[in-house]
Formats: sequence, C-alpha cells, structure tokens
Amino acid sequence: MKRVAHGVLEQTFEHLRRCGEGRRECVVFLTGPLEIPDLIDQAVHPSHRASAGGYELASAGIADISTQLLAARRTVRAQVHTHPGVAYHSPHDDEFALVHTPGFLSLVIPRFALGPVGLDGAFLAERDRDGGWVAVPPDERLELC
Repeated sequence: MKRVAHGVLEQTFEHLRRCGEGRRECVVFLTGPLEIPDLIDQAVHPSHRASAGGYELASAGIADISTQLLAARRTVRAQVHTHPGVAYHSPHDDEFALVHTPGFLSLVIPRFALGPVGLDGAFLAERDRDGGWVAVPPDERLELC
C-alpha cells in the first residue's frame, strides 16, 4: 500500500487539468523518497506532447527528471494520466510505461480529470512479475492521507 500525502492528489489534478485543458491527455509522475518506500509525497509534471488520444514523453524531459530524482534521492512510484472518456489501461499504456519494475502503479483518470478530485471512476494497473499489467482496485494500493 502506498500512502499518498495530503495535497498530492489535488496537485496532480491541477497539473492534468491545466495541461490537458479538457482536450488532451496529460501525464504526471508521483514520487517519493528512496528511504520511505511506501510514501508518495510529490507530483511531477514531465515534458511531453499530447493529443486527445494519447501522450508521448520527451526524451530530454525523462533524462532531466531522472537526474533531478537521483540527486534528491527520490524515485517514481506511479504514473498518472488521463483519458477522454472512461478510464482503462490501453495497449499504448501497457507498452510505454515509464517504469517496468514489478509493483509499479499506473493510474488512469477519466474525462481528462475534469470531474471531482478523487479516485471515483479511476483505473489502476499494477506491473506484475511477468512484465504484464493487472487491474487492481485503487483503494487496495493507494491510501489517501
């Protein structure tokens, strides 16, 4: 179970809404300190290109975030992105996740995150040991503090 610090979900929705403008998908990485593996205490908005049907991370943006996280002794615990309608994990989401380690979480927020801040209607997938994804109820992996 990952504990999501107070305000992180709200900050995530702010990034998703501002970037996506109700027209495009957007992505945010949820990070935490290496020393506290079950804590998510920051939302990071990476450089990416987006459209109504997807997003693509910029290589330079990934490198920049990786450098910053390494220097700060932090790591990405989950990625969050939006879909225009219902939330699900698409084949593109399966293939182009940032992290391929078992236990990594990928959260999809419906309707470009324009609904109430929260996990209602969200879809959470967890990377399994075989490199695939398994759907899990968000409240079984994420505790909002």
